[in-house]
This record gives sequence, C-alpha cells and structure tokens, in this order.
Amino acid sequence: MTDLIDSQRTGRPETGPDRLDCAVCGHVPAAGVSFYRHVGLVVYVRFTRVQGPFCRDCGLARMRDATAETITSGLWSPVSVVLAPLAFIRNLRGRRTVLALAKPVPRAGQAASNLAPLPPTRPVFRRVKSWLAPAFLVALVAVAALVNDPSAERLNVVGGCVEIDTFLRADTADFVRCDEPHDAVITSIETSYESCAGAYVEQLYRYYCLDAVDGAAPLPNAR
Repeated sequence: MTDLIDSQRTGRPETGPDRLDCAVCGHVPAAGVSFYRHVGLVVYVRFTRVQGPFCRDCGLARMRDATAETITSGLWSPVSVVLAPLAFIRNLRGRRTVLALAKPVPRAGQAASNLAPLPPTRPVFRRVKSWLAPAFLVALVAVAALVNDPSAERLNVVGGCVEIDTFLRADTADFVRCDEPHDAVITSIETSYESCAGAYVEQLYRYYCLDAVDGAAPLPNAR
C-alpha cells in the first residue's frame, strides 16, 4: 500500500528506465551506480562506497574524486594489493555506465531543483597528487633494485675502506672506494664489537673492525 501511495504522490512509475533521480542534484536521467574509495595506510585500512543514483555529470565527478583518493592514500598497506585494484575496476565499470547517460535535465512536470549537476572535476591523472604515490613507489623499487643489484660494487666488505666522520666526531663512517681519501681499512665484519681487536664502527648491527692507515685521524671505539 505504501508503494502505491508514493507512486501516486510523485506522479511517476516505480519501475522503468526513467525512474531514478540523481542523489546529488535531482536531475534525470540517472543510473544506480556506486563508486569506491580505498584508504590503506600500513595498519589502517578503509574501503568505502559512494552510493548513487547519479546523473552523468555528478557520477563522473564522484568517480574521479574516489579514484584519485584511492591512488593517493590507498597504496600503503599489504591488503592494498587487492583492494586498490578492486576499487579501480568497479569505478571504471561505474564510469562507463554514467557516461552512457544523456545530459542531465530537471524532471519534466516537476519543480526545478535549486541544485545543479556537479561541475566537471579535473581528470584523475591530471591531478598532481595522483602522481605522487606512484612516483614514490617507483623510486622506492628502483632504489631497492640498485641496492640489491649483484653487479653493483659493494664497499662494505673486508678489504674495503671507510672515511670517518670527523666533523661531529661521531662513531660513524662512510664506505668509500679505496682510491678515494679514507681513514681505515675493514679487516673483518663481526656480529659483536668484542670480536674486534682494535677500532670499529657499527652499522645496522654489524661491526666493522678497522685498521687505520698512516696519517689518519684517531679512530673511534679504539680498544
């Protein structure tokens, strides 16, 4: 009975291709679509839905905003490998649906709404923020590849050379090529400083035992 009363009150059928008004502006035609945004920040994960119906203009704006937010803040947790692509795929399907709609207009025979369809927003990949996260991830992968490249020259090995931090007199050193200025030579690499007979430096819980070169400044941690 309620459905019948509502149908008679609005003056339009409950079924049919033109039964939906846009949830944002009230214009027609509209399609019942939803767009998804994913936020994945290490341990904080959220997957939300922006639910229609939407007209062509409002749907496109909502899709672009949701997708851009997913690219910016949805790539930083392990589960994002699954959830972010899922959001992209669903948004592309919704985009295809709303772009197939005609230009939004007020419903015939109904008082014009004070609301207008949302203005076009900037396309996803014309937004600076949309490129920041992918660029950072690409740079991170590139750095990791260089660090783990077996063909890259390794300086932190036995027989390698170090230059001591003489500015702050800290117990730190830079690994350098032995044909560059240096203060000491690595004689062994240990898991405890007690295994070094003389001076040493520590990096990432590894202890590099050192032998000073002639004329070098006093080495740190000399035993």
